[in-house]
Amino acid sequence: MMKKWMLGTALFCAVQAANAEDVTVPAVGYGDTFEQAVESALGNAIKQVNGAAVATRSASPKAYVQVKRDAEGQASAELNAKRTEQNTEGGLIKDTVTNNEQSLNASASSQAEMSSKTTVEAGVGSTNDVRAQGKVKGYSVTKQECGGSKGCMVELSVTIEKFEYQAKTPKLERDSIAIVTTGKLRRSALSADMRQSVTDKLVKSGRFTVLDRSNDDAFEKENDFLASDNVSDQQRARLGQAAGADFLLIIDLTQASVSTRVQENNIELTGESTREVSQSTRAAVRYTLVEAATRAVKWSDSASFASGGNKISAAMEQFQGKMIGDIIEIVNPAKVVAVQNGRVIINRGMGSVKEGQVYDIYATGEELVDPDTGEKLGATEEKVASIKIGEIKAKVAYGALVTGQLEAIAKGSIARVAAAPAEPAKKTPPRRAAPPKSDQKIDPAGGVIL
Repeated sequence: MMKKWMLGTALFCAVQAANAEDVTVPAVGYGDTFEQAVESALGNAIKQVNGAAVATRSASPKAYVQVKRDAEGQASAELNAKRTEQNTEGGLIKDTVTNNEQSLNASASSQAEMSSKTTVEAGVGSTNDVRAQGKVKGYSVTKQECGGSKGCMVELSVTIEKFEYQAKTPKLERDSIAIVTTGKLRRSALSADMRQSVTDKLVKSGRFTVLDRSNDDAFEKENDFLASDNVSDQQRARLGQAAGADFLLIIDLTQASVSTRVQENNIELTGESTREVSQSTRAAVRYTLVEAATRAVKWSDSASFASGGNKISAAMEQFQGKMIGDIIEIVNPAKVVAVQNGRVIINRGMGSVKEGQVYDIYATGEELVDPDTGEKLGATEEKVASIKIGEIKAKVAYGALVTGQLEAIAKGSIARVAAAPAEPAKKTPPRRAAPPKSDQKIDPAGGVIL
C-alpha cells in the first residue's frame, strides 16, 4: 500500500473568507533520515489542524509478462524495491513521500541449451493519496530517535496558522442560476445581448442569485494573481468562493434575420419607374431550464416571431419576456407577503412588475402527489381575488383590491399576472353590391351608341 503526503505553503482555500489564528499541536513523524522524519511530522501537524483530502485507488493484485530468450546457465533473482522521493523548494515544505509500502517482487529462471521463458511476476497493491495544505509558522523538536536500520523518529511541537472561515456575504437563500447560450448563433452579438438582457431582468426580479459564466478568462487571471506570492495569505484565502448553479438556463437562438425586398416597376407609357423597398423580420428561440446537479430538465419551450419591417429588437424583447415569465413561474412564482391597510403586498419589485398590472390571487389547498411516481405536482388552487399594482418598491409591490375580499387573501397565496381581456371582434361594414352592368355601348368620344 502506498501513501502520499502532499504538503504545501498554499493556503487551504474554502468557500468562505478566512480569519487566521496560530495553533500549536504535538506531532510525530518517521523517515529514513532526520529531515524526512521532520517533514512527516509537519505534515501530520497540518492534517491535525486543517484536515486532509483522501483519495483511494485499487489495482489488479498481479500482472504477468512472458518473454522468450536464449541463454546458457540457470539464474534466479529476487528484488525488493523501496523508493523515497523528496523535493524541497526554498526551504518550504512541498514534498511527496512514498511510505516504503510498495514492493515489487520479481523472479526469473532460465535453462541452458534450449529457448525458454522468463516469467516476471509483479504485485501491485492499493494506493491512498492523502493531501493536506497549510502554513507552518514554526516548530521545535521535543524528541528524536535516529540510527540503526529502523530509520528516524521525531516528536515536534508545531505552530500552524489555522483559518476560521466566515462568509463575507450572507448565505445564499435564493436559487442560483447561470445563463449560457448554445447553437449556431451562440457567438453572435444578438445572442450576447439576449444573455445580458435576461441576466439584467433576472437580477432585478430579486428571485435568483445570478452567476456569471461569460467572463471565465478574466476570472482565471484574477485567481492566478490571488494564488501568487504577490498577495497576502489573507487575500489568498479568498480563493475557492465561486458558487455552483442550482439551475442552468440554456438559450438557443435558432433564427434571427431581417430580409429586405426591393421591387422596381416600369411604366412603359410614360417611361417612369418606381422602386418599392420592404422588410420582414423572422426570429426563433428555444430555451431549456436544467437542474445542474441532476441534469433534469425542469422546463423546455420555444418561441417564434414574424413581422413586417425591421422588428428584431421587438422580437428579442418578446423572447426575453416569455423566458423570464416562464422561469420565475416554474421555480419561484410571486406570492403575497402581507395584507396591510387595505393593500396587498407581493414579493415582486422594480424591474419585474409594472404599474397598472393586474394580478390574480390564488389560495392554495391540498398538496397533489402523482400516485404512480410519487412526484409532488403542486397544490390545488382557487382564485379568491384580483389586485391592480400601484406603488412599486425595490423588492415589493403594493396592489389595490379589484375583485374579491381582503379577508380571503392569506400570506403565501400565489399571485399570477392576469390574462389580458380578449379584444372584441371588429365589425366590418357591409359591402355594397356592385351596380348591374349596362348593355349600352359607348363610342370613343364618350357618346352613347343607339
